Amino acid sequence: MQRAPFYGEPDAAEELAGRAKKLVEAHRGRITRDEVMREILAVEDPAHEGVPLLRDWVETWLKARTPADPENLDENDIQPSTLDWYRTVLTSWVVPYLGHKRLTEINEETIKEWVAVLRTARVYRRKNSPEGRLISGNSVRRAHTLLHMVLGSAVPKYLKVNPAARPAGAGRHRVGLPKQKPFEGMYLRPWEHERIHAACPPEIADLWFVLIRTGLRLGEILVLRPVDVTVEGNAPEIRVTRALKARGVIGEPKSRTSRRVVTVSSEVAAVLARRCKGLRAQDLIFPSPMGKVWSKHNLRNRFFLPAVAEAMRCADHPPAAPPRGPRGPARRLRINEVSTCDCPGVLRRRPRIHDTRHTHASDCILVGRMLPIEVQHRLGHATVIITLTVYSHLWDGVERERLDEMEQRARAVDLPGPPADPDLAGEALVDPGVDGDGVDDEEDEEDDEGGVIPVRPEPRRPSGPPPAALFMPPTPDGAGGR
Repeated sequence: MQRAPFYGEPDAAEELAGRAKKLVEAHRGRITRDEVMREILAVEDPAHEGVPLLRDWVETWLKARTPADPENLDENDIQPSTLDWYRTVLTSWVVPYLGHKRLTEINEETIKEWVAVLRTARVYRRKNSPEGRLISGNSVRRAHTLLHMVLGSAVPKYLKVNPAARPAGAGRHRVGLPKQKPFEGMYLRPWEHERIHAACPPEIADLWFVLIRTGLRLGEILVLRPVDVTVEGNAPEIRVTRALKARGVIGEPKSRTSRRVVTVSSEVAAVLARRCKGLRAQDLIFPSPMGKVWSKHNLRNRFFLPAVAEAMRCADHPPAAPPRGPRGPARRLRINEVSTCDCPGVLRRRPRIHDTRHTHASDCILVGRMLPIEVQHRLGHATVIITLTVYSHLWDGVERERLDEMEQRARAVDLPGPPADPDLAGEALVDPGVDGDGVDDEEDEEDDEGGVIPVRPEPRRPSGPPPAALFMPPTPDGAGGR
């Protein structure tokens, strides 16, 4: 417990004390007496004079990264949607806890306390779940990464070293960051995604079909236009040049490598050709029922989740019918009302739309046996390290299978060797058109006419024991021949 007394005129002192109380409550008590006095009384510490507060430096950092022309982004510019995400994370998880501190007041111990507070923070509080749930470990790590970027920009002007950086020689951070949860995608077997496709309404049936066979991101396929696809010829393809961002904004793809060309199969090309028929070059291939760009939230909740629930219902063992009210028709089945039988052919899992991308990538490795760099280019990952981190286990055994195929092909090659007939074993292997001197007879005649007879050198015998295939079986008198 600490005290922060304020003196002077009663009304003025009470006002200062009230402001101090609100400041302490805003920081949940995690603020020192000196920090309260300095904030309320505006008393500058000579050691921190001229050093900006973290909240002011965050605004400076964000402003410096705002592109000059959002409509014409340079290669090194940060996309507006990404910058909005930066601002949301910083203003939600960094500024409320550390924004009142000077840059020089933030050290490793301060960051350690901040990480401990974040790990106990709760999100998604609702009326039916007032407790909410703990913030995920990945969210804590993302907030720490942004703090690292902000503090790193203050070196060396205000800071000698970045307090959020990992110490030199240390194997990991010492601030108690939670372990990063690895990506866990759901691989859909052919019968599973075919079952979902059969349950999809007409509005999203073709969308699901193309997603599962191309690995495109949902934001990339929702803004595809006829000008972005080629469906004729022997090399049908999709050119990813834009994507649907947050708040329905259409912008550049996720990264520079996301601008790519994706080759498609003949079946996908046929679906795209059918949907492009009669469209103008700038029309949407997969529009919403209103003819506009889909809302991802609407697509997921009103069309995709009901289709998954329908795929999880058995025709022979349907879920219990919903109760009928005193008036009006019975309500529809909810997405959590599914069959519980063990009949084959009924979906048992609830995939996400993004699992189509994971399924396609897995098929490219397991069935198409593509190399990591090929999968990276097809999916548009920023680096091949991302591809290897997520899918490295799928390449286990692929190399062995390729080596086995090489062995089989090597055995299947017919190498030249002696005749298999034992009667010819003792005869010299001489071409009928070649006489004893080893030169073709026709060439002999031409050379005789010209007066020059070329002599072919005798082939050089390899050193060491001769190959076993060149040994002839023993002759009747017991002597072996070669």
